[in-house]
Amino acid sequence: MLRAQRVCHGALLGALGGFVAAELGVNSVLPGQVGDAMFVLIGAVVGALFGLRGWTTIVASLDGLALVTYFAIAFTPLMSVLAPRWVRVDTRTTRPDALMVLSSSVLSDSALDETALDRLLTGIELAERDSIPRFVTSRVEVPIAGGVFTSDTGQRRTVALAHLTARWDVVDSVKSTRDEALRVARLLLPAGAKTIVVVTSPMHTRRACATFEAVGFTVTCQPALEHEFDTWHPRTPASRVAAFRSYLYERLGMVKYRMKGWVRP
Repeated sequence: MLRAQRVCHGALLGALGGFVAAELGVNSVLPGQVGDAMFVLIGAVVGALFGLRGWTTIVASLDGLALVTYFAIAFTPLMSVLAPRWVRVDTRTTRPDALMVLSSSVLSDSALDETALDRLLTGIELAERDSIPRFVTSRVEVPIAGGVFTSDTGQRRTVALAHLTARWDVVDSVKSTRDEALRVARLLLPAGAKTIVVVTSPMHTRRACATFEAVGFTVTCQPALEHEFDTWHPRTPASRVAAFRSYLYERLGMVKYRMKGWVRP
């Protein structure tokens, strides 16, 4: 009975640690990008194994450290200071040749996820306001429950509502920002379209725009308006945590892209 109690205690502590770590985005920077629910399950399993060995104190200590970190991020102005400094936003004086909206993901009902829709709506607004002649998006494919869902339907619906179909181009399936930059370069640069607006989420702007510049574009960086959390100017605990999650991912992503030579030093 005592052993079973230790295992259950360890599993609960491990699940708590996995949940807090996932909230902070730790799982998103690990190889394979383990989903939040799976990360909590992994935490529970690891905690149960530690409990079996009688090491629940170690798990509890790690949980305490994770919670202190979480509260420091959520309830101090740390991210309110760091986030605006990381976001890149450019001004432009001439009309660009094209506008590129970066993709995110898609749901099983064919709708774009919130991040993708935020980006697309901002891109549509800019394309209409400034009469930008070419409007480009990228196709993503997401495996869900044994099927593969693409962003085509969700993008087509939204672009059609804005009456931009005649200006719209789609580059083929992409898995990274680097893929998007290369495919858009193949589409636009041979046609002489070298000045481009890149629309993406605020915390992604620095890496995304540097990636497009590295393949030959003159880039104007435009952060998308966000509807769930404000990661650009976070002023609530939830937005600060969301900003930290994106900031951690982008910092490490920039290191990776520099090591691979995908952005200029």
